[in-house]
Amino acid sequence: MAQNPQNKDSKSISQRHQVGLERFVTDTPPLGGRIKTDISDFIVREILPSGEILSTFEDKKSNSNQNFESGKDRYTTFTLIKKNTDTIIAAKILEKYLNIPLKFIKWNGIKDHSAITAQKFSVKGNNLARLNNFEHKNIFLTKIRSSRKGMELGNLWGNQFTINIRYSIKPYDEIKEILNLWAEKINKIGFPNYYGMQRFGQHRPNSHKIGKLFLKGKFQEAIQEFLFHVYPKEYESNALFRMKLEKERNYEKGLKECPNSLFYEKMVIEQLSEELDYKKAYLALPISLCNLIISSYQSFLFNKAVSKRLKKGYPLSTPIKGDKIAILKDIKGSPSLVKYLYEGGNGWNDQNIEKAFQRERATILAPVLGYKTNLSDYPVFDEIYKEILNEEQFILSDFMLNERRLYNFEGTTRAIFIRPLNLQVNQAFITNNYPNLDPNGIKLEFSLPKGSYATILLNELRKSN
Repeated sequence: MAQNPQNKDSKSISQRHQVGLERFVTDTPPLGGRIKTDISDFIVREILPSGEILSTFEDKKSNSNQNFESGKDRYTTFTLIKKNTDTIIAAKILEKYLNIPLKFIKWNGIKDHSAITAQKFSVKGNNLARLNNFEHKNIFLTKIRSSRKGMELGNLWGNQFTINIRYSIKPYDEIKEILNLWAEKINKIGFPNYYGMQRFGQHRPNSHKIGKLFLKGKFQEAIQEFLFHVYPKEYESNALFRMKLEKERNYEKGLKECPNSLFYEKMVIEQLSEELDYKKAYLALPISLCNLIISSYQSFLFNKAVSKRLKKGYPLSTPIKGDKIAILKDIKGSPSLVKYLYEGGNGWNDQNIEKAFQRERATILAPVLGYKTNLSDYPVFDEIYKEILNEEQFILSDFMLNERRLYNFEGTTRAIFIRPLNLQVNQAFITNNYPNLDPNGIKLEFSLPKGSYATILLNELRKSN
């Protein structure tokens, strides 16, 4: 029997707090509802720097018959459409199919697993013929082309989302006014640019814990958290396997018994069955995932900092004295490299900063901590982060890793709030079939700059699991 979506899920609320998601900025009543009832309820399409929005239409006719010009072309590019598949697993499937190193396959960003998504990929070398013949039940390739350039990090504007929320607490007609008020407030003040739950693990929100343990050099504890810790949302078969593996510590036997769904755990267990070296076991994972897990601790600290700012009563999207400001590349877009310190209205450039905020061309930055972060450059967040680091018993030099295969965790910055572009709120269709409307369904369409999470915007509306 389906769970009543109006019931408050205290475990879920606790899990959100565990990853630093502690504050809402809208005061509209919770509307509940469920997302991803069906994968077609969550559609994500990349927006390229040119403004092109990739299509999720599975069109073989879009594939090119062009020749690969050796001497000019060095890459094969394509749109990868996937459903019920993790981005890294999709890349691993291509790696095996093409029999090439994973490092030759490039993409921008991890897209949702339980969704239909379209994103740009590139593969080094001439792979036109093989990719045109690629077939997989959950992955489809379109617009296969030869290219002089491959995908580069940051070569993306953002993502366009089409999302249906099912089983809201009241029929759409009764909550239409609330929806309009909510959309008006979101367009005015934005929402916290938190890292979403999927950044930490949707069913096992512990990547930040593993990342912290690795950064602290506690490799055995990191692997134990990765393999053994059971979380409430896990499948029973997976939970039972974890408990048995923890009790027996027989990794050769565990490798044979490991459920197929525990794809990454199997990699770690295989390494442990060969050699009981916990650091090597962690690095047996795809390097992109190793980096993702470690950097999720940076994401956790950022979430805590934004929540603490809001707890202190500081505004989300209006600057206060000591805020570091970035001018946006375009309206509601990503931060540029043009940065200023806001001095409370009395600074030499404060009037221009205030005008930029009025025109939605500026944002407030917070550090994403690393070993090179100078907190004194961010007076407001200097105080906030020092409190958090003291609570966490963590120092910035812990981010310095002596492992050449991993990222250089020197730190960066991130906008603390975001405004959606072209936000539209309507009544959803039943299973997306026109013309039948879902009486308790809400349809949202909007775009976000790269790195921002649609689920955080949905949290502001639903305010429940």
